[in-house]
This record gives sequence, structure tokens and C-alpha cells, in this order.
Amino acid sequence: MVFKCLFLFGFLLRLLPTTSGQFNKDHLTKLQALECDEPSITLHVFSGTPNPVWKININQLARIKKLAYESLYQNNNVTLLSKPTTRIMGYQGFTVSCSSDKHVFVHGLSPLEHLLLFGGRRYLSASVVRHVKDHVGEIMSDITRIESDNADCNHVPIVGPDTVPEYDPKTDDEGCFIKRQTDNNCYAYGRGSGKKWSFNTCVDMGNASVRDGLIYNGTKLPKTPPEKGHFAALLIWPDTNFHWIRMDANGYWSHKPGGTPVRNKDNRDLPIVDPSKSDFSPWTQFCSYFIAQPSKLRIN
Repeated sequence: MVFKCLFLFGFLLRLLPTTSGQFNKDHLTKLQALECDEPSITLHVFSGTPNPVWKININQLARIKKLAYESLYQNNNVTLLSKPTTRIMGYQGFTVSCSSDKHVFVHGLSPLEHLLLFGGRRYLSASVVRHVKDHVGEIMSDITRIESDNADCNHVPIVGPDTVPEYDPKTDDEGCFIKRQTDNNCYAYGRGSGKKWSFNTCVDMGNASVRDGLIYNGTKLPKTPPEKGHFAALLIWPDTNFHWIRMDANGYWSHKPGGTPVRNKDNRDLPIVDPSKSDFSPWTQFCSYFIAQPSKLRIN
């Protein structure tokens, strides 16, 4: 397994951090303090590629602030504007940003999320708009952050051994999937990086992965580890995005949805025994299995 900080298939990747928890009065205070000429909105939704980002103007920012205030202070029951979910894939929320250190995460406040989605619909595909619209207001389960203070993640790429990995985010690739959680994604967690693909299909993504050095291994669920390396499975959000998961030493599978924490459960909060049958929606198309041998992967 390879940790590849910032670069994915040859282009620059930088993920704004998200924070768990429902939008509250502390978030509102941060939002009201945002002042800049060119605010931007980031939609946190993808797993294998950079998230959509678009610019807004100061008048739009003012409307966002106004609706956020009204939703929190003029609503008789704020809890009706959100609902819990075990879902971990896809839509996570929005970031309203003025700079890398001046931003606020919007999550679990449906009126504000609907406004942000409406303002960005021209920049998004129909499938992304439908997916986000179906899940606004959902509060994703909190995951305890594991500290990894001793990790040295500046000497990239960090290449893991050719043995089958254990599921242990605290030590995996020297702990860098925690320390640099927002700088890497499912592809860094699954394997390496190389020539860019053209279309989000099983064929095109599979071919791009083989060019990176992965070995195609068919569609039959592996029962035992390969002689060298580990197994990875490819899934597709049809015509939209890709997602990779890997087989660990215990026979179960784990994955890293975008810039969020590494996990070993699916959308139903179930252990991943068979990737073709687990719930990773909207990544609904299971493609195939590959063998990843880190020492043989080509990294640009």
C-alpha cells in the first residue's frame, strides 16, 4: 500500500478538512466572522478525486449567514432539520471558505445545505445533485480520532511492505493516514498513483490501475491472500467517481472514503466480508479485484 501525499494520478490534490458534528451556534459564530471578496464553497462528496469547488459573491455569503442564523434561532425544533445516519460514503457536507485557515463546515442543517446545493447545481452533474439532495440534513456518525503524533509523513511517497496489511490506522504507513488524513484518499489507501484515467467506468479505471502496476484478478472473491502484496477491489459510482477498498490480514476489508478516516465498515455499519455485496452506495457498481504489490507500483 502506498501513501501519496497531495498527488493523485499526476494532478494536485488538496482536501479541505471536515469536522464531525451537527452545525451549531459555534459554527454559526465562525460563519458570521467570515469576510472576503471571493468566498468559495466545497462540496464534500467524492472518494477518489478532488471535491467540487465553486466561487460565490459577498451577497450570496450574506444570504448564507442569514439563513444559518434563522435556522438556528427562529426554528422551534432544530432537531427536525437533521437526522442520524450510519452512511459513510458520498455526501458529507459543505465547507464555506475564505482561506485555508478561515472556513466553516456545514453538516446536519438541511435548510442551509439545500441553499448551498441550489447555488452550486450548475457546477454539478445530475447524479451528484440527486445524491446530495437525498441526504441533506443527515448527521454522519462520529469516529474517534486516533492520534499519531510520531508519524513522519514528509518523505513521500511512503511505500508499505509487500506483506498483507493489518487493519491498524494508527500504524498503517507509519500513521500517515491519520496525521495526513485530509491529504490522501481511497486511491492512496489502496495502492499508488500514475497516468490519469479518462472515464469513470470499470474498464477505464481498471486499465489505468494496471498501468500503475496493479494486477487484474477477476471478479471472484479472494479467499486467501496473494503470495505477495494484497488484494484491492474497485467500485464505481456510475459515470461519476471511483472507490477502492483493500483486503486486510484478518480477511475483512477496509477503505478510506475521500479525506475522511480509514474505516472497516460499510454504509450499514457492517464489517466488509464481500465487497460485491456490501453497501457502498452511491458507488453501486462492483468492478473487479486486483493485486497490489507496493514495491512494484509505479508512482509519478
